[in-house]
Amino acid sequence: MKWIYRLIILTLMVCMQPLTSFADDQAEYYEQVYLTEKQALTLVFQDLQTEKREVTPTKEERKSIQKLLKRKIKDKSFSYFIGKKDNKEMMYAWILDEQGKHFPMTFIVSLNNKAIVDQVAIMVYREKRGDGVKRKRFLNQFKNKGSSDPVEIDTDIVHITGATISSWSIAAGVKKAIILTEKLILKKSENSL
Repeated sequence: MKWIYRLIILTLMVCMQPLTSFADDQAEYYEQVYLTEKQALTLVFQDLQTEKREVTPTKEERKSIQKLLKRKIKDKSFSYFIGKKDNKEMMYAWILDEQGKHFPMTFIVSLNNKAIVDQVAIMVYREKRGDGVKRKRFLNQFKNKGSSDPVEIDTDIVHITGATISSWSIAAGVKKAIILTEKLILKKSENSL
């Protein structure tokens, strides 16, 4: 008779396991604001004059960008910032949202006028775990990356343990900023000359 009770208890424990695992994996919104837009722009542009612009890719540009990123882009247009000195464009910055495990994270990527990454900084992180991507040790890996670099986890970027999904997302966002700068800003300014 005892073995029947043990079997019933064991069966209940096995059946309940997926429910407890599901409960542990529930998304908990936990917003941590590290930088406002103004603070982020001051960080990356310092004393440069800041100007905000919007760019809408053509159908061909969109296709080309998606091919280079190896993923679809949902945005119809993109806002970016220009850092100017003596009316000359010195730097560009993109404030991007990329999906983390459950919620998007917001970060800024600044690039020089040759589409080479200068800085990456986390602005808003919205989950309890995985915010290790805000560390300089991780973010400094993106400095001096350009379109000829893979900018991929386990290729030229080392992910943060405990923040693997966030690491992949930041890398994807930085690659996106590089490609957008090259294809939508620099290419258009070359064509207008």
